[in-house]
Amino acid sequence: MFLRRELMSNRSSVGSEDSLASSLNFVRRTANGLKLSATLHKIRQLFHFAPWRLGPIYAIQKLRPPLESIDNSRESILGDIDAKLIADEIRQDSVAILGQLPADLVSSLRKITDQLPPEEYQLVHQINEDVCRLTEDPGIKNILRAYLKSEPVLLESSLFVSRSGQSPKEHQQNSFHFDYAGWASLNLFVYLTDVNEESSYHIVAKGSHRDIKITDVLRGSITLAEAENRFGGSIKNITGPAGTIFFENTEAFHRRHFGSGRRVMLNLLFSSHRSLLSRGRASSKKIAKRNREFQKLDAL
Repeated sequence: MFLRRELMSNRSSVGSEDSLASSLNFVRRTANGLKLSATLHKIRQLFHFAPWRLGPIYAIQKLRPPLESIDNSRESILGDIDAKLIADEIRQDSVAILGQLPADLVSSLRKITDQLPPEEYQLVHQINEDVCRLTEDPGIKNILRAYLKSEPVLLESSLFVSRSGQSPKEHQQNSFHFDYAGWASLNLFVYLTDVNEESSYHIVAKGSHRDIKITDVLRGSITLAEAENRFGGSIKNITGPAGTIFFENTEAFHRRHFGSGRRVMLNLLFSSHRSLLSRGRASSKKIAKRNREFQKLDAL
């Protein structure tokens, strides 16, 4: 009996050791996988920002030229605009603030967004007619065409709802960083709450999309002190009432200020093309959650 208990004890000990070894191996594999993922991400960024990127951009412009005649019969919510002038401003400054959306459109959007709990809601153009209207607006499309010099493709349409009093540690968006999608892309942002100096307003270093260094690509973000030293007076805080709309090339350094109030922002991401590496961040789990939240509002 004693021998049996001893054997069972030994087996239990060995089993525990095996379990511990298995757990440690899993942690080690995960860490190695994360390192590999980070390395691949840096390699992709180096490839994207290399001088040869001009070749693919030019090829896409030739293969997918803008279809400017499509929207001539429809009126834009932006009114009478000079798409080329706005595109030139974005090329120079990384950003162009267009003003405010019509009050009735903002009111219609806010009937939904004012009731949404804090979350990122993805591909909202699929379930909201007002957002879909923005993605198809002829004035917006013409600015995109003038900037990209190709027919734009919508990659993402996301609503970002931040909660009041959220800790800045919860978000990497509070440091200066840059984003990209495809060889050429452009973001359209719309504030759907009033955004002032107390809010989580958007900040961009104007013109910094033309000043990406190899060290920036390897790091992915820079400190506030470095941004202030490099860009100084070019750093712009973007505030405004609900309905404020602006274009930005997010290859420029940008960040979100940590504010105390609730902020809702719509982000439409357009690219010159769609590829396997620019499929957007939507997941079936998040789409299902989006549908549940919007269905609750429909039932009210």
